[in-house]
Amino acid sequence: MSIRRLSSLMVACFVLSLSGCSLLEIKIDSQTVPLTKQELNMRIMTREYAQQFFAQVEQAADVLHERYEPRDKVHQSYILLWKINAEEGLQAAAYQVSPMAALIDTWVFTLQMNQFYAQGAGKDLFVTTEAQQVSVHLAKEVDKLAQSLLKKDVYNKTKLFVADFVEQYPFADLSMIRTPAYRAWLEASKISEEEAVTTLGTMPEAIGDVSDRLSLVSEQTPKIMTWKAQLLALNSAASIEQVNAALNSLKVTSESLKDFIDNNPEYMRNLAQQMAVQLQPLVEDIDEKTEERLSQLSEERQALEKMVARERQEIAQIISSERAQFAKDLDHVSQEVVSLAMDKLIELVKSTIIYFILFILVIFFAPLALGYMLGKRSAVRVKPTSV
Repeated sequence: MSIRRLSSLMVACFVLSLSGCSLLEIKIDSQTVPLTKQELNMRIMTREYAQQFFAQVEQAADVLHERYEPRDKVHQSYILLWKINAEEGLQAAAYQVSPMAALIDTWVFTLQMNQFYAQGAGKDLFVTTEAQQVSVHLAKEVDKLAQSLLKKDVYNKTKLFVADFVEQYPFADLSMIRTPAYRAWLEASKISEEEAVTTLGTMPEAIGDVSDRLSLVSEQTPKIMTWKAQLLALNSAASIEQVNAALNSLKVTSESLKDFIDNNPEYMRNLAQQMAVQLQPLVEDIDEKTEERLSQLSEERQALEKMVARERQEIAQIISSERAQFAKDLDHVSQEVVSLAMDKLIELVKSTIIYFILFILVIFFAPLALGYMLGKRSAVRVKPTSV
């Protein structure tokens, strides 16, 4: 079959798959490969650790908040920045689709924060050691988590990788910009990205993942937004009274607009009529273009149906021709086989007859010939004696 016909056949198969439904419908085939038990445990325990991380960072930050005067804008800003950036960074690390990627990035982020407060730029950021203490504790906890989830040889190799990665990419300041480490871990472990692609899991597992993310958003977003508002107010030139006055002014303006709309129905009705008149040409133009597109789509669909019918006919002709040729070849081969079998059978019969004749000769005539020869020999010996 030629390349042209093969490509036509592929197009026909594709079109046939669409012929039973609308051209605008798209079928989405979701993955149904379930996560392994190890992957499920990794996802659950990593996210449980994330909740522990959030709670302990907030607790330590609240203690630090009490150590400084409310008017100490510098240190109070540092505390807010720590809570905001640490929790946003760990959220991004721990709530990934791939459980292994979440574990690796969570491990790296926690150790980066520990290095920042123990040896890096944050070691002298606060006068007390609450940040250092909680960072050391969280680093030990994430190490225990990884040790419980990974096999011994994988854990040892990954621990060395994480230490090297943290040393190579330390936090420079309280922005705590996260550096994803999963791809580097794949390269270090000599695992191709194709092999590392994870499944979303079954539908219940995917729904559970989405539920966890929504729960995280509902819990963390209000807190983080509040901290950001506090940070803005702490470093803003405007006072709280000015911000409240601006909000009240906006509220008054919105209430006035609502009151105007409620108390002027005739004006709003006239406005709606005028808008309808002004927008009518635009609506008609949209309708016209829509009809043109639908007509073009209908023509294209008819052309596709004709092409499918033509390709079906060509395929049927090809199959019929190939079938006839195959039957002819089969008949020819069968005749040759029969002829060859008959020739062999005749040769076998001939050889059998010859062997049978020889057998008869040996059985019946060999004794006679032997007796005749013996009798003749005996007669020759007896004759001289009688004389």
